Amino acid sequence: MSARTVAGVALLALLGAAVVLLARGAHDGAAGGSATLPGAGPTVALGGPSTCLPCHAQVVDEWKASMHAVAFTDPQVRGPEPAGSVNFSKQECLPCHAPAPVFTAGIVRDTRVLARVERRADGVDCLSCHGLPDGVAASRAGLTGACRPVQRAELSTELVCQACHNQHQTHDEWRASPAAAAGKDCLDCHMAKVERTGAEASAPRTGASHRFLGGRDREFALSGLTLAGRVEGRELVATLHNDFAGHNLPTDSRNRALDLVVTVFDARGREIGPPAGEAREPGCEAGTARLRFRNPYRASGLPSTQLPAGQRAEVRVTLPPGATRATVELFYKLEPWIEDRGAHWTQRLEMALPAAP
Repeated sequence: MSARTVAGVALLALLGAAVVLLARGAHDGAAGGSATLPGAGPTVALGGPSTCLPCHAQVVDEWKASMHAVAFTDPQVRGPEPAGSVNFSKQECLPCHAPAPVFTAGIVRDTRVLARVERRADGVDCLSCHGLPDGVAASRAGLTGACRPVQRAELSTELVCQACHNQHQTHDEWRASPAAAAGKDCLDCHMAKVERTGAEASAPRTGASHRFLGGRDREFALSGLTLAGRVEGRELVATLHNDFAGHNLPTDSRNRALDLVVTVFDARGREIGPPAGEAREPGCEAGTARLRFRNPYRASGLPSTQLPAGQRAEVRVTLPPGATRATVELFYKLEPWIEDRGAHWTQRLEMALPAAP
């Protein structure tokens, strides 16, 4: 074989390799999973949260502690019907639990996200919200870095969240809430301000927490609820007020339930049960009287009993002769059929009852 022939074969091999690399890069960018940023100066291949660690370690640590990080791997999400996705055999669950960048479809009202095809175990990750075809979206202008940050005003609005969270009408609930009327949105409550320090990019500065606190965090959730009890004549009145004023409670996941339970005790300390013949759902058997707040599964045909933002609900119990004390309890359940003792978090009031006249 002549030297000219060898050179020609080598050139063809190099051209073929270049075509393969270009095709692979185009596929990765379309999937929303990774992309190598073009242009002069240092660049970085975007490939998930690990890419962001050198400059944003605090942010990544916050994200790791969030439910966004386990959106694809959480056992409840992957579990059997009716609460779970049956290991995502329900394809309609994929877009919100392993989303391609929201900017792919555009951040406008009523837009839905698309599912990505790689790194699904990362759940809702950095690129899900920040990924752009040629860099990353930033909330501030004038930033520099290997990831090529570009300010995008949409990133600081609730429209970033609605692409996933309006699947179960949470964004619509917010739009009808006192919070929306007052100019407060998702970011005000779920991305509290934190101080960036140390080696964090642009530190020291004020940033937004990426813990995305929600219903799994007891302190955060209870800060938006007021539980109270009082006696009016021979009635015990238990009330629950949704002070949160951002959306209905519970919201989003349809398997969540919030139970307000009143239990009355006689002089011997025995629980006074519900009226004979009263029908109750599984997990709701205990208590003298109770009220459930929930957005039930679509297929059930049952109406929503959620507690809207800014509103109050109450349970009234006629006190029988000999009643000496009572409890008013709130049970938050990740699945509706869980018994009270298995609730994810609870709140409890003890009440001494006045003697009957």
